[in-house]
Amino acid sequence: MTPSKVYFVSARAPIWEYEYSLPAKLEELLKVTGLSKYINPGEYVPIKVHFGSEGAFRVIRPIFIRKVVEGVKAVGGEPFVTDTTRYPGLQYLEIAAANGFTHLTCGAPIVIADGVFGRDNIPVKVKGGELIKEIGVASTIHDAPAMIVMSHCKGHIGPGYGGALKNVAMGGVGTRTRNNDTNRGNIHTLEDRPPDWIQENCSWCLRCEEICPKKAITIKPKVEWRVNLSLCDRCGRCVRVCPSDALSMPITEPLFAQGMVEAAKAVLQTFSPGKVLYLNFALEIQPECDCMPMADTPLVQDQGILLSDDIVAIEQATLDLINQAQPLPQSRAFDKKITDPGNLFYRVLGRNPDLVMEWAVKLGLGSREYELITIRRKRKVARKK
Repeated sequence: MTPSKVYFVSARAPIWEYEYSLPAKLEELLKVTGLSKYINPGEYVPIKVHFGSEGAFRVIRPIFIRKVVEGVKAVGGEPFVTDTTRYPGLQYLEIAAANGFTHLTCGAPIVIADGVFGRDNIPVKVKGGELIKEIGVASTIHDAPAMIVMSHCKGHIGPGYGGALKNVAMGGVGTRTRNNDTNRGNIHTLEDRPPDWIQENCSWCLRCEEICPKKAITIKPKVEWRVNLSLCDRCGRCVRVCPSDALSMPITEPLFAQGMVEAAKAVLQTFSPGKVLYLNFALEIQPECDCMPMADTPLVQDQGILLSDDIVAIEQATLDLINQAQPLPQSRAFDKKITDPGNLFYRVLGRNPDLVMEWAVKLGLGSREYELITIRRKRKVARKK
């Protein structure tokens, strides 16, 4: 099998010229790739990003989104920037604007893919799905003829690493069904169950109640811990912040990896072959997802931007770059006395990204074999005399 092509531009800019800057090199990436191969004139093109959270400021910078928007417009596409609800829709749009995602900064409309109520989804049966046989894909993504996936690469509580597969799987499906049943939460949990609460471990610190984006948890200290099933989206943030192991999600790491890939396949099934392009931003590589209400210092130095039409190949190339990098001082890696490169997310977070990669290959989403093609600068346009 021929290795998939993955294009790469380094974050380093050793020469004081615009052509060596990362925004300029991104322009060159898009030119070399040839967006017209993926986008036809007049097609609506969702640019799938993560809007972040209040306090999670290490999202993809709007300048890079604008360059992609301009590239789509240049080949006749009609781009818009989108994400699915993680907070109530109107609140999430406010968070997006605070993090820099506006029509003015990005050059395209900002759209909630699953509607402001998070229930605008279309059921899709997963081909070969075992855990997730059907899931609701956000209608705005489901109905689009082409898509560009721009992913901020970082750690994640579930799979260990969050990149393009996580962005498509968790960000491409809606929060709830039309009947207000949980939808995205089926990736995080088994049997549609909320987090398990172990009362004897609970310190009644209230952190889970405070972090819940849907206000589904109510606590009466030393008396009662309660979760509202109609509000709980099974996102797992409460589990992540619990300092006393009083909460756990009813799912294992291998099953989480499998469910996430099955959800990603459901989303990608809605596109014809060759209509989805991936851009991975290995910048500000922090240990937490952009869902969390904070952002820690990066684990390793900025690596650069990768581009491919093979979601598995680009993820493998990104992980390889990160795993070859030297862990940074004053980071969570350094806190754990990790000073040598290799297997970074597993050593820092205790989660193995290889599980996701193995399932992605098994379900036919792409190849882990790739050819890395490095682009060092933007080509200058000859000036007219």
